[in-house]
Amino acid sequence: MNRSIKLENVGCLITEGSTGIDYKHNTCVVIEDKYIASIGSGSADTIIDCRGKMVTPGFVDSHTHLIFDNPRVDEHKLRLSGATYEEIAKNGGGIVSSVEGVRAASPEELFNKALPRLDRFLSMGTTTIEAKSGYGLDIESELKSLKVINELSDAHAIEILPTFMGAHAFPSEYKNKKEGYVSLLIDKMIPHVKKQGIAKFIDVFCEEGYFSIDQSRRILEAGKSVGLIPRIHADEFYNFGASTMAGELGTISADHLMVTGDKGIKDLANSNTIATLLPGT
Repeated sequence: MNRSIKLENVGCLITEGSTGIDYKHNTCVVIEDKYIASIGSGSADTIIDCRGKMVTPGFVDSHTHLIFDNPRVDEHKLRLSGATYEEIAKNGGGIVSSVEGVRAASPEELFNKALPRLDRFLSMGTTTIEAKSGYGLDIESELKSLKVINELSDAHAIEILPTFMGAHAFPSEYKNKKEGYVSLLIDKMIPHVKKQGIAKFIDVFCEEGYFSIDQSRRILEAGKSVGLIPRIHADEFYNFGASTMAGELGTISADHLMVTGDKGIKDLANSNTIATLLPGT
């Protein structure tokens, strides 16, 4: 196996310089044993002609939902025809519609369906992703999803950071007893996730019709108490204080933020919480 690679004819190389991003033009990069050995000169076993194109560090995708059974293709069609996310969810679609598939699927099936998704990430230059559970919504299926994420990280070139997101939605069996599900999350799921030892983060969908500010705070604080780093889905549809709470609680990120108002923006700016914009949804 060739142990060294030279990327030559690089039109623009982007690296981290002493004062920020550094741009080097018309250069080359030599890689030995997966590490950069030199920039600007050197020889190698294998030569790749970059044909004047740009070379960058790998992309990091900090918000993904990797583990699911089948994609909700019909919902994409509905969205394109004008239906809203909330309308689709009220008619039985959305997050809850993916739960049955994940609960029924074996770990092997979920693993094999996720692999080509990772290949596609890598083909587009993404080398690190965060991946959430959250389509199981019961103890067994959430632990199963996290286990698959861990196995995928070991098996694939992409680095994967796992997030527990049992608070993605209320499963149908808890539709009319939401506080019961919050108690299940805090009293049972989070201790099991801690014992399993895979998840690095805990995430909550803090949104009208999903988890309230109070419920989200209690869930994230419970996760934080066992060493899980909190993050939050905030201000996707309604601006009712989720981004402000994220700053107060010190979540590592607040994601979506499509309808964040001036106060939420200011509160995030005055905190260490990373604002992650997801306009695609």
